[in-house]
Amino acid sequence: MRVRSAICHLLISYQALAALAVALDASKLLPSDTDATSPLSSHLLKDVLKTISEKQSWNLEEIRVSNLDVRNARVGTSQRIEIALRMGKNDLVFKFLDEVPLWTNIGKRGEFASLLKEFSSKTVLSTFKFEGPFELRVGRNDDLSLTLPMNVTHTGLKRLLVGEGITVEVERAQEISLFHASLLGLSFNRSMEINNRNQFWPFRPSFCMPLVPIHISGSASMVAYRTRNSNAYIETTFPSRDTIELLPEKCYSRHFHKKQTFPMESLSSRVALLENLLGNFLGDRIFKSSMSGFVKAKIAASTLVRFQLELERDVRVNDTLWRTLAEWRTKPTVERVQFRVLARVEAERLKPLMVEKVKPYIGVDSASWSNIMSNISFTMFPSVLVPPEALTLDVKW
Repeated sequence: MRVRSAICHLLISYQALAALAVALDASKLLPSDTDATSPLSSHLLKDVLKTISEKQSWNLEEIRVSNLDVRNARVGTSQRIEIALRMGKNDLVFKFLDEVPLWTNIGKRGEFASLLKEFSSKTVLSTFKFEGPFELRVGRNDDLSLTLPMNVTHTGLKRLLVGEGITVEVERAQEISLFHASLLGLSFNRSMEINNRNQFWPFRPSFCMPLVPIHISGSASMVAYRTRNSNAYIETTFPSRDTIELLPEKCYSRHFHKKQTFPMESLSSRVALLENLLGNFLGDRIFKSSMSGFVKAKIAASTLVRFQLELERDVRVNDTLWRTLAEWRTKPTVERVQFRVLARVEAERLKPLMVEKVKPYIGVDSASWSNIMSNISFTMFPSVLVPPEALTLDVKW
């Protein structure tokens, strides 16, 4: 019976070793998380490594990426808002960064640069509303699709002219920028007067009001409807094959008090806030002088990534690291440090927003025996008698 049991244990051990060998061979086929040596990843991390080397006072040419945790990296989508105000000859730029509502774990291995490119290609802005009048254009490599009431759809558009009283919702755009020229004496919430109320202007050949230029990046889809009645019919014309005009009902040329509103509803509150701050800072001079100026706004969808990487460098004899160690400590020849990085993906590069050094966890540290047992003689310890039976030490950590 004992021989049979020993043979069974031997067979089980052999099978376990065989399975372990197969697993080890299969693990060689899996891509490693450390892919920073590839040209794409090296180019991707160039700005990150430069920032870390400057912060740690290291030589950029001497540091290497020893580990890059791709599987546990997390990505998220954010919106960057930049508003530039010009007052006379002075330019003021304000930047806003929205928080990431949701972080997604990559959860798979592969080349870091390729995975981030895949995620960033799907990054788009949320839905934005624009109120006419405005002129909307798209980049050369992008097209627009427009849906009108009564399920009328137009595709392959490059330019859109929108009249007053029409709202357009833009979806899946990657970047939106607009330019609004105005007098700072007439803020966006003040009214302006147009004379001759009895005469109304057709949308063509003259517009009721100057069109605000808006530029969109990315193949976006749009839905247009009248602001007061979303189901009302919108008359359209086609000046060219890829241009469409959405005509207003009518507009008057005299004694028509109309608020000079900002075409983008989500930005109007921010612009009004900045105007109030400038008004409090400069006083009534900004409104009495009616200084000419403009407002430029840009909203871009950006991909943020949070990851951890380990860097290593060779420690030389005169390195400052050796001076911080005790004399009895073994002098290391290689230093490895881990960092947590928060970065934004920009043109196949990572722009670091935050770099945090991870403090190493030291579970066991070495020390010389003379430091621990200094000035203690073993003859001072009393004799200890151990019983002949088995002795169990109950150690509580």
